[in-house]
Amino acid sequence: MRYESWTAISPDGKIVRFEYKELSDGIAGISATKGGRFVMILQRSIRAPLTRKEVEAVFERDEF
Repeated sequence: MRYESWTAISPDGKIVRFEYKELSDGIAGISATKGGRFVMILQRSIRAPLTRKEVEAVFERDEF
């Protein structure tokens, strides 16, 4: 199982910490923390492996 964490700057200039973990059966868990807000997504529809760009795109769509 792969685990990765990294930081990036959001379009509004805030630091965002992303985490990605491959779980069993090719399922991925992803999370992001920005400005004290934490969001974690664990869904069967998120199939591993994901790139950093794909993980960040999930949270950009939702305007996290």
